[in-house]
Amino acid sequence: MRYAETGVNLEIDLTRGNIERVESDPKDTELYLGGLGTNAKMLWDRVPPEVDAFDPENLLIFGAGLLCGTPATGCNRTIVTTISPQTKLMVFSMMGGFWAPELKHAGYDKVVLRGKSPDLVYIWINNDKVELRDASHLAGKGSGEVVRIIREELNQPKAQIASIGKAGENKVYYASIEQGRSSASRGGIGAVMGDKNVKAIVVRGTGDVTVAKPMEYLEQCTEVMDYIAWRQDHPIPGVIPILSILGSPQEMIIHDEKWHTENFVWGNARTRRKDFWTEEVEKEWYNTLESARTRLISCYNCPMKCAATLKMPGIPTYMMKCFTKLTYTMASFTNLEFGLTLAQKATEYGLDGYSAPQVMAFALELYENGILTDEDLPGLPESNEDRFWYLLDMIVNREGIGDQLAKGTYWAAEEIGKGAEEYAHNNIKKHEQLPLKLGMLNPIYFRDVLDF
Repeated sequence: MRYAETGVNLEIDLTRGNIERVESDPKDTELYLGGLGTNAKMLWDRVPPEVDAFDPENLLIFGAGLLCGTPATGCNRTIVTTISPQTKLMVFSMMGGFWAPELKHAGYDKVVLRGKSPDLVYIWINNDKVELRDASHLAGKGSGEVVRIIREELNQPKAQIASIGKAGENKVYYASIEQGRSSASRGGIGAVMGDKNVKAIVVRGTGDVTVAKPMEYLEQCTEVMDYIAWRQDHPIPGVIPILSILGSPQEMIIHDEKWHTENFVWGNARTRRKDFWTEEVEKEWYNTLESARTRLISCYNCPMKCAATLKMPGIPTYMMKCFTKLTYTMASFTNLEFGLTLAQKATEYGLDGYSAPQVMAFALELYENGILTDEDLPGLPESNEDRFWYLLDMIVNREGIGDQLAKGTYWAAEEIGKGAEEYAHNNIKKHEQLPLKLGMLNPIYFRDVLDF
């Protein structure tokens, strides 16, 4: 008997259209634990070092965390592992939401993709039934639109869907895999999925996940929840608000947005504006968010409602991903309303909310300093906001200079030359990632900087 894990991986050879259910080695779980460790072991064993991100031999592995699908609080992560088109190294990206628990309830710990499909497809996993389905009608569709179409097509309103947008199809190096209120964004994960000609992976599971001692396990999970509830009234001093459960939207605005706008260590960190946050800005942003937000939501089995569905004027409702609520605003040096509006389209395109704003700001810095010219950016609008809309479409469609910008600041600067490298800020291992998130060190990206 395998506890917590199902002990079965779903292996799909896209080139041949072959689908296999493969029993995993329990010793791998003992040695490497959950999705992050076992994914890395699989990639290490099966992908030679000379394999490029867009080679058929590259694997794209979706691994569910070991405790996903059980009552453990907040255990809902999908780990997506592959070779990155940006770093040329192994990369992993995590997404929350409901996809990984659904996969476990369908009977699988991982979905492993190899090869390339000759045509655009989506994968439909319905417990024991797994099939590759034609996705030609989904080509060019946005991530949210894909979810709506597939759920209606399959008559499965509860199906969980991980999909790419147009950026992934066009192999933008910072394309994401979108999954409702969360996404796997770092390192060009979505570009690899697009290269394999997979538009979406759709999962519906109705089975059980077995634990060894269910009553004792449930008691421990309840203890964790009680501790979290206690911390709501006794916050930890110095811990930024997203790690606490603050009570009101007003507190979130005052603490969260103020902290990030004055201590901006991710996104576009070219100019640090310590005097940016004022009472006027606080009031404006609070009103913007209150009018846009329709409801707060959480991931599977998590008490924190740290995501929101937003409805901005004139555009479809969408789910805001974590800090993307600020990255486009900070990169464009504009207001929250513009940032939230631009983020909706960027999310439909399927773009990493850290890299995309930086690349657009990078392009405008090159233009302002004469490295890019009107010839490179024909018809560039006059207004700052319109320029960001212009660059977003140019990058996703890989039109003109957008073809270079779609590779991220490191590779674009190398191809553009003329001193562009000096403006490729914040690069760690060839992609736009400062080694800080939530004020904490991420050793995966920091090891090139510190001597361990």
